Amino acid sequence: MTRDDQAGLEAWIKSSRILVTVGSGGVGKTTSSIALALLGARLGLRVGLLSIDPAKRLADALGIPLGSELSRVRLQRQVPGEVEAAMLDQKAVFDDMVRRFAPNTKTASRIFENSIYKEVSSNLGGPLEYMALAKLETMLSQGRYDLIVLDTPPDTHALDFLARPNILSGFIEHGVMSWMIKPFHLAQKLGAGAIFKAGGKVMHGISSITGIKMLKLLAEFLVLMEEVIIGFNRVGREVSVALKQNSTGFVLVSAPTDNAVRSASYLLQELKNNQYPLLTVIMNRNLPFALQEAAKAWEQSDRHWTELRPGFAVISRRHHYAASQAGKLAAEAQQLFGKSVPLLLLEEQRQMIHSEESLWQFTDALLEARAYQA
Repeated sequence: MTRDDQAGLEAWIKSSRILVTVGSGGVGKTTSSIALALLGARLGLRVGLLSIDPAKRLADALGIPLGSELSRVRLQRQVPGEVEAAMLDQKAVFDDMVRRFAPNTKTASRIFENSIYKEVSSNLGGPLEYMALAKLETMLSQGRYDLIVLDTPPDTHALDFLARPNILSGFIEHGVMSWMIKPFHLAQKLGAGAIFKAGGKVMHGISSITGIKMLKLLAEFLVLMEEVIIGFNRVGREVSVALKQNSTGFVLVSAPTDNAVRSASYLLQELKNNQYPLLTVIMNRNLPFALQEAAKAWEQSDRHWTELRPGFAVISRRHHYAASQAGKLAAEAQQLFGKSVPLLLLEEQRQMIHSEESLWQFTDALLEARAYQA
């Protein structure tokens, strides 16, 4: 990367309010998220780093406990800014949202005691992603951070919830919520028998499957959660707008393998379909640049290095394969988002990323990444 490219990367970070990393598993997406946060702190920004990556590498690398509140990362290297980070816990964030939107503390307490809520808030598949969006909205409304970096789940799970951040709106707008809750409101006024009269066959069906005790718990749950779900709907709408603003940038992370590039191609198309702004593509885990130059020199020589020929042949093939994968991805990105979107080639690191020092080394490598040239 040239000096101008470095200035460009730093300028992107300074001008962004939200950076969202997406990519398949195992390509360095979480590490790239941390590097972007560290770069922000190096530039003097107060950075909020939010991770929902199931690999838990963020917490392991920076010593951040699982929870819903962001904690300041005690960096060993002195920087003018700071990073606060959280490894989200689904139930903790869900509980925070209930406290925020329940009409009063008594209602919130009743929700927490409800058996259905206990099950849904802890074990329902998928809500962690939506909890992350809820937490993102809270962070934006607080105005505490100059930059927020969101590390998404791998691959299609990232777009699954980013494509529908206001999914709960349909639950309310199409009358489903009112249709389900109406019988329970009537039951409170007219007695339990009204549940079956108002709900008809559906209520009888639920009762026959779950029993009257579970039906009562469901009734209580839906009535108590009405305002909370309406609050979720509002949050979803606001996050949906924020993710498409010019101050938001999506960073797609990939690697020079068939599976990673295939996944990245899908994500590029989905980002375009959902009108999300793509900032850059990072192609991680390329051969060290010095080794690439050595392979080129060997190809252009008379190739008399007989004893080294097998090794250089392997390196040369790998280099050309990686270049072809990068070219394919760069062409797709520019076709969908324009030629202003760069693809950055990042060297494969010589060590596992497991400490702050190795994270800083990766951050420096990101600054030294080379822009792909066709």
